[in-house]
Amino acid sequence: MEEKIKISLKKSTLDLLKKDCEDFKITKADGSPNMNLFINGLIVNYYEEFSASEEGLHDEIKNALFYVPEAYKKKALDEVLKVIARRTSHTATDKSSATLSFKPTKSSERAIAYIENVALKNEALSSFYRRLLLAYSQKPKNEREKIIFKDNYEILCKAIQKGVQVCITLKSNDKSYENMSLYSVSSSKDELFNYVLCYSRKNNHTLRLASIKNVYLLPDRSQIPEENKNLFKRQVECGAQHPMYPSDDTPIKVQLTEKGKELFKRIYLYRPTPVSIEDNIYTFNCSANQLLYYFERFGENALILSPKRLGIFMRNYYHFALKKYRTVYGKD
Repeated sequence: MEEKIKISLKKSTLDLLKKDCEDFKITKADGSPNMNLFINGLIVNYYEEFSASEEGLHDEIKNALFYVPEAYKKKALDEVLKVIARRTSHTATDKSSATLSFKPTKSSERAIAYIENVALKNEALSSFYRRLLLAYSQKPKNEREKIIFKDNYEILCKAIQKGVQVCITLKSNDKSYENMSLYSVSSSKDELFNYVLCYSRKNNHTLRLASIKNVYLLPDRSQIPEENKNLFKRQVECGAQHPMYPSDDTPIKVQLTEKGKELFKRIYLYRPTPVSIEDNIYTFNCSANQLLYYFERFGENALILSPKRLGIFMRNYYHFALKKYRTVYGKD
């Protein structure tokens, strides 16, 4: 297990893997991305699911070859699998190819041994890994995140299912959240990341799945007051990444210009969903933070009508920005 494994794959796939490694915060001691740790973890957490998918495909092909004489069935199956492998493969001669190399670790020994001795069938080892990584890359980002943090994700789901509390420690500073009652693990509407919605000591908390170091099940029963559950429910509906606070109890009305309406259609990321639209007045039931973060890009094309405190906040936001620009460029 000391030799590096080299894989030729599409550059776009390699770029995606590197971006995931960075976004999911798989790092070395100095904070730089740790691709070797990331790839080993990906293989450990995904090889069983990928192998099961492969077996399912094999069974479908076998069923399709039902009328092929038994003497030729195995040969036909092997040839079909080779064609599929070639179609999903990517050779080193392609102009858009890149090379990924990783060194197996002690934690990945079992997975790699299984791949080499059981899963590998009439195919080069590098080809199998290439197809595994390609299958991973074709999943939505929030599903890829669940794969990379499979152990923690499954413990969180188990705690929700059993209705028990957990203790959570974070990567950044080893801070511990004890006696956390879990509401859900929910992805953002844009399917980018997963968020752990939990309650402790009279407060709702929103944690990134990728920020969690360890999760421990506790024997205590999960307890979330009804008003806090209602806040979590609205948060999931509006955008799991945006915490909802008790102060977010008033509908927000925003007036859009014609250009503002076009911007609203075009800017998808973090867009809140209106509960009603009357001419150019859009009403939202989302958190103040989500609305301010989204509409601060609209400038004069969006005017917050109510609540007043949000309108004043946005006015001050643009006011101080204007003062800053005037110190550099003057009034003209």
